[in-house]
Amino acid sequence: MQRRVLKAIGEQLGIPLEFKHIEEILRFAAEDGPAGKELSLPFGWKLVREPEALVFVTPDLRRNEPVPDYEYPLPVPGRAVVLELGGVIEALRVTPQEQVAEYNAQQLLRADLLPERLIVRNWRPGDRFWPAHTKSPKKVKELLQERHVARHIGQQERRLWPVVASLNEIVWMRGFPVPARLLAKAGQEAVLLREMPWGVDEGAI
Repeated sequence: MQRRVLKAIGEQLGIPLEFKHIEEILRFAAEDGPAGKELSLPFGWKLVREPEALVFVTPDLRRNEPVPDYEYPLPVPGRAVVLELGGVIEALRVTPQEQVAEYNAQQLLRADLLPERLIVRNWRPGDRFWPAHTKSPKKVKELLQERHVARHIGQQERRLWPVVASLNEIVWMRGFPVPARLLAKAGQEAVLLREMPWGVDEGAI
């Protein structure tokens, strides 16, 4: 239960807590130590011991430390474990018979227009994406601002926002419909790109 709570806290704050980090936090919490003692966490976060509590302390944004980029291959079908997100991006083959009943049609990509291997990465300055039902491509930064994503999460988590690319084209972005050009129609083989936390049984989704 303690590990699940810490994992949930990390996801809420945008800290990619791996198993080793959670174990370090539990050891730190169990130790007797003076107030003010610190434990360093990813992306500049700290856990600080106070007289009656342990406090997560945000990074000093004045230091302007760059957020490290990440990039992972994603086979189709297949999975990419993304350590920075604390989760998995999966490419799932969907048959025409499954489409209507089980999956959101706005998230189904035409299988015949995708390569056998995609790239999962964080968005980069200058990246553009063209979600369905919009007039033209827009910068990813602008799309996040329009959805008010920038107001509700920290700078670190915003920079880690995942996209999936085929060569130089972004074909999927968390929280947005896929491009109209790539949208699978009824009767076509499709690919669903989805994000899941670690340890989730795919049969339960």
